[in-house]
Amino acid sequence: MKKNIVLLAALFLCFTIYGQSKTLTIKVFDADNKPVAGAIILFDNVKQNRWTNTNGVFKTKISKAPKEISAFHPKIGIKKTKYYGAKRIFIKIAKGENLLIVTSNNKKEKIISSTQFYSIYDYLRGRFPGVNIASDNTITIRGFNSVNGSVTPLFIVDGTNVDQSTFGAIAPSQIKSLTVLKGPETASYGVRGANGVIIVKTM
Repeated sequence: MKKNIVLLAALFLCFTIYGQSKTLTIKVFDADNKPVAGAIILFDNVKQNRWTNTNGVFKTKISKAPKEISAFHPKIGIKKTKYYGAKRIFIKIAKGENLLIVTSNNKKEKIISSTQFYSIYDYLRGRFPGVNIASDNTITIRGFNSVNGSVTPLFIVDGTNVDQSTFGAIAPSQIKSLTVLKGPETASYGVRGANGVIIVKTM
């Protein structure tokens, strides 16, 4: 009797562990039904760590099913599809809008539509914890004291230090990625980064 109970418990444990994850295969095509290599895959708008291979295939193990899966290629566009639990899905990527890759303090990258925003200030508002944009577009990053009476962070665009007027002229559709650095991450910028650092890479 005890052996049967132990056996049943072991089988239950195996089924439980097995049920916690499954392999998901995604194949991405373009409008001509050709495989798309290097397509970015997103689960619920969160970028995954790998891309589609030369055959347009992306494989991963998931323990929690996403509600939506997207495939994005910067030279083609994006296609979003609801996920209903299948182990293998096919996505035909379509011509679409530019997207922005957003990172903050080493958090997971998220990708959002650039067409949602009228300006780079509009894009920043409410998207980065601790980053405040006043009505006059003054930017302050919480946790930093003013340096020489200024609260303006350091702006780096394509590797070059720029002033706020240059930064403010960047259209959201031009942005490839935007990263906000604060705390110890700004140490390499010395005094220049004393009010925080905003790094922009353009298309």
